[in-house]
Amino acid sequence: MDERYVLLTKVWGEIEAELLAGFLEGEGIPAQKRTQVPHSVYPLTVNGLAEVEILVPESLLPLARETLRAFKLNRDG
Repeated sequence: MDERYVLLTKVWGEIEAELLAGFLEGEGIPAQKRTQVPHSVYPLTVNGLAEVEILVPESLLPLARETLRAFKLNRDG
């Protein structure tokens, strides 16, 4: 049975989503991206259209939260 994926965080834009998903996967945490509008069709940032949800397996959510903190520290310096 496949494990349920849950929301870790929301980011703005496909580039940020790719960076975070890659960082998580580099730490051994599978990540999925979900958005309401395909960015290749509508590359807009109005009214949340650029928002991308990052989802991780429910069992790895605590580890993913720690990894997200490290990701933010590395980016904010």
